[in-house]
Amino acid sequence: MVKKDYTLKEILNQTKALKAAYDDIIGKDAGADLLKKPFDELILFGCGTDYNLCQSAVFFSKSLMNDKSFQALPSSELLLNTETYINKDKKYLLVGFSRSGETTESIDILKRFKNKRNITTFIFSARENSTIVKLSDSNFISKEALEKSIAMTQAYTCFLFSYCLILAKILNRKDIVGEFKDLVDFLNLNIDKLFTEISNYVNTVGFKKCFVLGSGFNYGIAVEADLKMKEMAQVESYSYHLHEFIHGPKTLVDDESLCLILTLDKRSSGSKDVLKEILGYGSKLLTIDCKDLLKVENDSIYNIISNPGFKIDMVKSFLNIPVFQILAYSKAIKNGLNPDIPRNLNYTTKLNI
Repeated sequence: MVKKDYTLKEILNQTKALKAAYDDIIGKDAGADLLKKPFDELILFGCGTDYNLCQSAVFFSKSLMNDKSFQALPSSELLLNTETYINKDKKYLLVGFSRSGETTESIDILKRFKNKRNITTFIFSARENSTIVKLSDSNFISKEALEKSIAMTQAYTCFLFSYCLILAKILNRKDIVGEFKDLVDFLNLNIDKLFTEISNYVNTVGFKKCFVLGSGFNYGIAVEADLKMKEMAQVESYSYHLHEFIHGPKTLVDDESLCLILTLDKRSSGSKDVLKEILGYGSKLLTIDCKDLLKVENDSIYNIISNPGFKIDMVKSFLNIPVFQILAYSKAIKNGLNPDIPRNLNYTTKLNI
């Protein structure tokens, strides 16, 4: 397999960005002012990959603070329908994500709401002196997550990790904070092995369509995995909640399909039946830490990672991220594409709304 430069390096080195973020948040108390001001509703916003991570971040937020209101919005949606989402009689915390800090839609949100008494803004970015950071009330900068690649990989992982870790620390969830430290250590030890295993799998197993299935915190991850397969490998790909998949979308499955099943938990009742049905249509299944839970024996199932030892499902869900990133990268290389230069894409998208 021919290796390309930037994307592979950033996927494999993302543990360094996670370690740097962890040290800043835990050791230097960075991001401690995230929840400093009271709010009635927290809106997370971003574009593309940044919006995808917002969907998982909202689930994480609701799981820890179910007395508050949360929602994830694309930046354009918040701009186009401001009156629907913002009530002048309520207090809002707007949390945005932008790798470059120069995405125009997200910048326009900061400009529109700057100096509004009922709105506080907090930004996650990889560029310290970017426009969006300068406009924000507060921010967290992941300098180690800055990328050369067009398709976001380590910045996505680091932003989602940092948001969740900051929230867990502020809320004194020592159990979650401890497992995030274990996550960094686990990935540092295993990411090279994951690359070898997944790239070998892609070279052995052919597929022309990819379906990524995940629920709860994992749904946003599934959407991002779907996007990476499109961006890097130009593969027809789709993302769904696991059980929603059998309510119509399964009609697209055939023997040229791969279904990537993201980590499951003990609440995933009925998942075994869903997977058996998918196998019945001839699809191959790639699962992540699902072998012991599902106990389904079939030559078309391949499991990545077994018993990693995490007790908190949302922390364990981060294991899905390098798996789908390596999967998309490896498929791109097999298809003769350069994942560093995805077709029709730019590093930063700029447009006026």
